[in-house]
Amino acid sequence: MSLRKPSKKANLPADAGMTLLELLVVIAVIGILASIAIQQVSLYRARAIDASMRSDLKNAAMAMESYYGEYLEYPNTQAAILLVGYRNTSGVSLTINVTSPSSFTLTAARPNGSQVSFVYDSTTGLIN
Repeated sequence: MSLRKPSKKANLPADAGMTLLELLVVIAVIGILASIAIQQVSLYRARAIDASMRSDLKNAAMAMESYYGEYLEYPNTQAAILLVGYRNTSGVSLTINVTSPSSFTLTAARPNGSQVSFVYDSTTGLIN
């Protein structure tokens, strides 16, 4: 048995804190993870904007057909399809182009999507 008094340094653990290098490594890893997350969030946001444009095109196409069922002609204005139940998503602009008495195209546009706009063609029924 030793009669020496323990010194104050003996009571401290060997790893009392983080070194500057360890702190820099942790900050770098957090920065890399944050940059990956920001890219994914912007990608998901662009997909959501695309989905809203496509949804508006499908709803407008249904409203165009409903209007045709009532009045036997396709409308030229968005105000006309509002009468048969079409509701526009805020931020999405819709353009109606009646190409013939039996066909039309619809264009939906909104900034910050993966595409500037999407087009619905009534002859094919496809959204491009």
